[in-house]
Amino acid sequence: MTRNAKKTISPPKANQLKGRFSVLSRLTLTAVLPCAMVLGCATSQRNITTFETSCTPCQEVLQQIEKPQLQCDDGTDGTEFMSGPPISIESFGDVEPWDLTLDQCVEISLANSKVMQKLGGVVVGSPAAARTLFDQAIQETSIGGVENALSAFDAQVTSSFFYNRSERAFNNLFIGGGAPQLTSNTSSFRTELSKQTATGARFAVRSLIDYNRNSSPANLFGSTYDAVNQLEFRQPLLRGRGTAVNRIAGPNPIAGQYNGVLIRRINSDISLSDFQAAVRDLVRDVENNYWELYFAYRDLDTKLAARESSRETWENRKLRFENGLGRPDDEAQARQQYFNFNAQAKNALAGTANGQTGVLGTERNLRRLMGISTNEQRLIRPTTDPVMAPVSYDWQQSQHSALENRIELNRQKWTIRRRELELLAAKQLNKWQFDFVGQYGFRGFGDNLLGSRGRPNGSAFSDLAQGNLDDWQLGVEFGGAIGNRAGHVAIRNAELNLVRERAILKEQQRQIVHDLSAAWTEVDRSLENMKTTFNSRIAAFDELEPKRKRVEEGQDQVFFLLDAQQRTATAESSVHRAVADYNKALANYAYTSGSMLSRFNITMTEGPWTQEAQANAVRKADYWQNQSRDTYGNDLPPVSSGPVMQ
Repeated sequence: MTRNAKKTISPPKANQLKGRFSVLSRLTLTAVLPCAMVLGCATSQRNITTFETSCTPCQEVLQQIEKPQLQCDDGTDGTEFMSGPPISIESFGDVEPWDLTLDQCVEISLANSKVMQKLGGVVVGSPAAARTLFDQAIQETSIGGVENALSAFDAQVTSSFFYNRSERAFNNLFIGGGAPQLTSNTSSFRTELSKQTATGARFAVRSLIDYNRNSSPANLFGSTYDAVNQLEFRQPLLRGRGTAVNRIAGPNPIAGQYNGVLIRRINSDISLSDFQAAVRDLVRDVENNYWELYFAYRDLDTKLAARESSRETWENRKLRFENGLGRPDDEAQARQQYFNFNAQAKNALAGTANGQTGVLGTERNLRRLMGISTNEQRLIRPTTDPVMAPVSYDWQQSQHSALENRIELNRQKWTIRRRELELLAAKQLNKWQFDFVGQYGFRGFGDNLLGSRGRPNGSAFSDLAQGNLDDWQLGVEFGGAIGNRAGHVAIRNAELNLVRERAILKEQQRQIVHDLSAAWTEVDRSLENMKTTFNSRIAAFDELEPKRKRVEEGQDQVFFLLDAQQRTATAESSVHRAVADYNKALANYAYTSGSMLSRFNITMTEGPWTQEAQANAVRKADYWQNQSRDTYGNDLPPVSSGPVMQ
């Protein structure tokens, strides 16, 4: 047919047009719907307009870096920490002292430390690494907490209702119930209550109500209700059986994935150990900075005394020079000594000379650890007397204390315990799935759901209550992967993890004994150094006075007096440095031996229990006293040496 050719089509009758349109529309709908599902919605082509820099009205707004808009910004501006200007060298003399003991500083630090402070700005640069007072509560309430694991054993209720209408045509009257075309209206209502137990068993109670109304001529009633109540029970006999595996790996466990109550409880204990270590480190840092502040004050006093002594010498040399009895270089040398001590005094107050932060800097660091305002018109002044007497320790007792009380070792032992439980669970999960299943149900059938009880099959609920229609089944289910490669790999992985954690524990113990030995040596060294510096200080003062007299009598040059003053000031500062180092060495020994918290009588306790928790503890006290120590593994064999030496 050519392009210009015409074809005459006779219009169909009305009923024919209607039928053809109906068929065509259904075919078109059948073809279009899958295409739309696969291809999705087509998008129109977008026109991209290019703007020049000078003609973009919103360019400045688009290029700005946005700041977050908080839903509640009360207290987030930090104005509560704003204070007056810091203490300067000029205003130092007008500042009121704040006398605090070491115990008071530790008490204030623990009371104010919602975030465990560390020097160096860790909380600013790495906020995720900071330990806080809320970490343990966050761990308990997170998806990895104990309560979340216990929720797997909560009773579950489910309910659903569906209504369906269908129209079908059949080529066979037998299939259509005696009708070539069948129209049916059905609905289904389902309610179920299920419970998972710690032994692996699962109980379920469900109620099913089905409604059916169709146009089949073979039906006894035009519409019917079919109701059934069922009781179901499933108990694993091999894989997943027993309280141990369900408390370690959780219900419906998978080899290699262990998220049960016991694992979550150990994770909580590990998190608690981390918090305890953060508190201990905070106490150590507070004590170290306390003794650093003690030294800063004593060093400042030494520099001020040396400056005053050099000022007197300078004034004496200046007076002699003005009276024609001295030399100009003696006066200049004494003047240079005075300004040298003056610079040292200012650095001891607020400078960073020789790595020291001075009184103001050290006091500011201590304030930050204590969680108080940075700048106040008063300065913390240590009043606790340092220990200067020899302190001796029992080496064997110190080793036992360190190996028993160090938080790092307790944390690692919790990790080992977790690996042991994972190995027990892996061995139990390396079994075939073999479940015992039982089900019992009773049915009810009727034309109506509730009414029409006076005739047979008139009420489905009445028929259900009579219990004439019941069914039950008992059986077993068996299955699993041939070879169970995943189960064997999980056991091997659990064994290797256990071996690794035990090896790490041994190295930790070796390192802690090594650190304790170093701390012992440091205590001995700092004590001997303190004795030596005391003797050096006495010798320096014994040298200073005779030289002062000889210089005043004109028998010696002023250089010898100035040199003696410098060495006396150095000896005096060395004494205070040695005293601070000795006390810091004692604190480090307590830290290394695991007695840092007990040194300040600091203990970790749980919060107050509710009355329900106390009553529950009383009920379970007798039960746990009658159980073995390792009750959660009583239905599993103990950890053996296995393929890998453990």
